[in-house]
Order: sequence, then structure tokens, then C-alpha cells
Amino acid sequence: VCGTSTRKTHAIFTYKGKNLLTKKNIRVETDNLSHRYTFVVDADNTYEVRIDGSKVESGSLFDDWDFLPPKMIKDPKASKPEDWVDEAKIPDPEDTKPENWDDVPAKIPDPDAKQPEDWDEEEDGEWEAPLI
Repeated sequence: VCGTSTRKTHAIFTYKGKNLLTKKNIRVETDNLSHRYTFVVDADNTYEVRIDGSKVESGSLFDDWDFLPPKMIKDPKASKPEDWVDEAKIPDPEDTKPENWDDVPAKIPDPDAKQPEDWDEEEDGEWEAPLI
């Protein structure tokens, strides 16, 4: 039972991490007495909501909750254009490499690299910047 202003009986399922509320408005008892609310789910995917043992609502789980997304109906008029290509990547016949592309080395010395202060050329050899 939800709040004093809403006065609604909630029937909630948790499905795939989401709380699903029923689409129906299930009545609630409005007197000041205690009541026993029972939610019965049957193996044939039907349910009943009982208040004090009396059935107040029933139906199908699939009709009254949105467990599955709505079904999409294929449009018979929808089709791919005649020049449609199903390949993931299409080679560009006009694509060319820039001039001197093959002359550029794959890696170059890092211009921002600096020789460490504790570098000893006699012990460590000539310092070379790391390649990037």
C-alpha cells in the first residue's frame, strides 16, 4: 500500500535489475483496520491479488507487466536501397598515401626526452633518447 495521498496497492516484480510496476490500479482498503495482502503467482504465468483472502485483482503476468520490450512488426515496404553494400569496410579506390609516406621511420627519438642527471657515459655508454 502506497502513501495516504496515492492510496494504491503496488505489485512489483524485479526483472533484470529493474523494478516493474503493474499496469493495473489495484484497490486498497481505506478503513483504519489492519488487512492481509496476498500476492499469488501461478505456474501458468497468472496472478491473483487478495485482500483478507478475497480476490480483488487477477490476470496474466505478461499482459499486466512490461517484462519484455514490445514486439517490432517488420514493415513489408521497408527495404535496403539497391546500391546497399553489406561489407563492414569498403575500400576507397581513390585513396592514396601522402608523398614520402614510406620514407618516414616508424619510430623517432623522443624530442622531449632529457638525459638523466645520474647518467655516466663511461659506465652506461652514450645516452640515446627513447623512441616513440
